[in-house]
Amino acid sequence: MDLARPRHLGSEHPAADDPPLTFPDLPRLELDQLLAQLVDRAHEVIATQGRLRGLLHANQMITGDLALPVLLRHIVDAAQELVGARYAALGVISRAGGLAQFLHAGMAPETVAAIGDLPRGKGLLGALVDDPVPIRVSCIADDHRASGFPEHHPPMHSFLGVPIRVRGEVFGNLYLCESSDGAFSAEDEDLVTALAATAGVAIANARLYDVARTRQEWLRASATITRRLLSIDPGDPLQLVVDLARDVADADLVVVALPTADGTALPVEEGGPTRVVFSDDLAARFSPDLWIWNIETIEVR
Repeated sequence: MDLARPRHLGSEHPAADDPPLTFPDLPRLELDQLLAQLVDRAHEVIATQGRLRGLLHANQMITGDLALPVLLRHIVDAAQELVGARYAALGVISRAGGLAQFLHAGMAPETVAAIGDLPRGKGLLGALVDDPVPIRVSCIADDHRASGFPEHHPPMHSFLGVPIRVRGEVFGNLYLCESSDGAFSAEDEDLVTALAATAGVAIANARLYDVARTRQEWLRASATITRRLLSIDPGDPLQLVVDLARDVADADLVVVALPTADGTALPVEEGGPTRVVFSDDLAARFSPDLWIWNIETIEVR
């Protein structure tokens, strides 16, 4: 040991002839990779939080109204906004199969007019009706279930379809086309599936609200008719029945009919712009009670 050269123990500054402190390249590379992974994960967390906020906003959009027509429109708009789709639609399935109603967003009115008839549930739309499980394809034309587009239809490539179930039964399907990212991802499918679940609950609530509201309106109409019949001057109670029934049922035409002695039925009062001529088979189905029809259930000549 060199006693002539004192060593300053605990000094923060190394001696001049000590070798410089260095790090091997391999540990430094691993540290850089870890930092890059942390940054990537942070970006993923931020993006996920943003999409969850978007899902929350979409859920709020479709739970704020109990009127079913307005609710269905909100569902289409919320789905389109949630995954950044250029086109969105909701097809309501009819009891006979196919689509009974088709609400869409993203197309200009002149384009819709040029296309003509709305879809009836063929191709990929029909595939989702026949087998209600999510469908996600990057190119519609490459899928064997596609049936092509009608004339004047805008080009569509990416597609995402998700069923909407109400109390375990399929009510309709959400259709999304042309993702802003080029193709819909598995995360998009999960988000739209979650939105469809919320939509199913909202539709069920809207139906219950509509039944309760309609029942109250019928009770109110019945009370009005009863008060009129018990009044000193009842006027024309049958006309009142027609007017109230047309308002409550939101019908285009209401007919009150009574059976005659020979079993045929004659219209007593009519409400609506069109006169009704009853055929023999229709007249045979009359009972002694008062009957009320919507215009879709009778033959107008």
